[in-house]
Amino acid sequence: MLEAPPAASAARRVLHKPLVACVLLFLVYLALSFANDPRGTLGTDSGGKLATLHAMDRSGQLAPEVGYWAARLDPHGDLHPLFYTSRVGDRWVNVTTLPMVYAGWPLYQLAGDRGVVALPMLGAVLCALAARRLARLLGGGADRGGAGGGAGGGAGWSAFWAVGLATPVAVYALDFWEHTPGLACMLFGVGVLYEVAVVRPRARAAFVGGALFGLAATMRTEALVYVAIATAAVLALRLLRRDRVLQVLGLGVATISGVVAPLVANQLFERLVLGSSLRSGRAAGTAGAAGSGLTGRVGEAFITTFGVNGFPPPRDVVAGVVVVALVGLGVGALAFRRAPNMLAGVGALSSAGVVLVARFADGLGFLPGMLVASPLAVVGVVYGWRDRRSIGPLVVAGTALPVVWFFQYQGGARPQWGGRYVLLSGVLLAVVGVVVLRHRRVALVAALALSLVVTALGVGWLSERSHAVADGMSALVARHDQAVVSTDAHLLREGGAFYTPDRHWLTATTHRDLRRAADIVARAGDRELAVVGPADEKLPRRLGGFTRRGTRTLEVLPGNPLSVVTYLRE
Repeated sequence: MLEAPPAASAARRVLHKPLVACVLLFLVYLALSFANDPRGTLGTDSGGKLATLHAMDRSGQLAPEVGYWAARLDPHGDLHPLFYTSRVGDRWVNVTTLPMVYAGWPLYQLAGDRGVVALPMLGAVLCALAARRLARLLGGGADRGGAGGGAGGGAGWSAFWAVGLATPVAVYALDFWEHTPGLACMLFGVGVLYEVAVVRPRARAAFVGGALFGLAATMRTEALVYVAIATAAVLALRLLRRDRVLQVLGLGVATISGVVAPLVANQLFERLVLGSSLRSGRAAGTAGAAGSGLTGRVGEAFITTFGVNGFPPPRDVVAGVVVVALVGLGVGALAFRRAPNMLAGVGALSSAGVVLVARFADGLGFLPGMLVASPLAVVGVVYGWRDRRSIGPLVVAGTALPVVWFFQYQGGARPQWGGRYVLLSGVLLAVVGVVVLRHRRVALVAALALSLVVTALGVGWLSERSHAVADGMSALVARHDQAVVSTDAHLLREGGAFYTPDRHWLTATTHRDLRRAADIVARAGDRELAVVGPADEKLPRRLGGFTRRGTRTLEVLPGNPLSVVTYLRE
């Protein structure tokens, strides 16, 4: 048996030092981030946080307030330019979570919009570390094929790099959103609770696991779903192992106490800063909307699992199912047949790649399907059941999906990458996929290669999108209109990096609101009004005291031209 050259072995030992690997992964993210314009983001929530940081910087105050120039004329904020802005006491707030904003504030002071992206990068590195730890717990750490053997080789390091570079984690690492920090907390929480379930049933560890999920819940509401299912699975397993009922109840109480502690701390923090609760109201609103529009929720469940934007419905979902089936068949041909059919496996995986290339032939875009955006997750779904030690994570990942679909925000299934509400399920499945393929190197390399290609498309899409948003908003600001009204709910929030509280912007999503916006602009003394909306939108010749004078075309989002209609006051 040939041995690796001493130099290669030494390099591998260095790379398998956790600190070195983390720094290297962070540097990869940092390099990729320079392909993006930091003023453009992956979603409007990120734009709202950037708008908040800009407003805080202008005011010189630490209060997360975006202000509102028309507050006297629109006291309820119905037409606030940043959609989802709430009036909390005497402040106008547009953030969904305070910890992310305050954690990003020093980075913003240091390096502006580009600096705050270091926070999701760090979260992504922690996701990779948590994936490594979980893979080792599932039995991958003792593989002889990895440097360091049981000390950290094998599937542990494969999971580290796979999750860090070949799953949606790499895309969300480059955007100022809570997804990677929240996901890292949940992944570490799964690892801790897994140990409680199968290794050492200690109340202290159960509390820590619950606290990690509680911390995640201050950023990602779906964490509450996952911790409920994970806790139930832990308690059920301990009962099956014939632990004493009181001991099992103690584990449950410890876990719940751990969840509650960060939530209470966050409530106190919100009340200290804002004088009112913020996160609990959002969670209550999500729960209150649960199950509404059940048919639509079923459709969005298919989109967030198999969706491939770019094909007309329902062919987009059918295309996703075809890709998932080809990946499953290809990996199976390479890994699990007694006499592996290399040609059939490569052909199936190549065919999956062809379908994706056909989707992106007309340009990059969102890939909302969890299983399509992460081929490694397909391996976990189809073949993870072969490994008895992986059953627990598979149960948590699978059982949580219908619950999250039942509660998730409606209307946002398509403009996302890899099912952002079910990221934990996707990453858990990917880790299981790596573990189950740890002894089948050809299949693992093939699945990783396809996953890297898909993730590269996501990174490329974020680059294209961020530049388009920044260029489009720059063009809009450069017009120097006295007032701007957007009939698209999310446009001005999308460009949150360009928001200032004194700029006369409004958002009006109905004709009634548009007439009211024109009245507010007139009462403010402006004689010029620009209405921005879809290119095919029909607008009246007269709008209150304003008369239509001309139309220009503007593109903010790639492939989505907008019309800018100028009105002058007589």
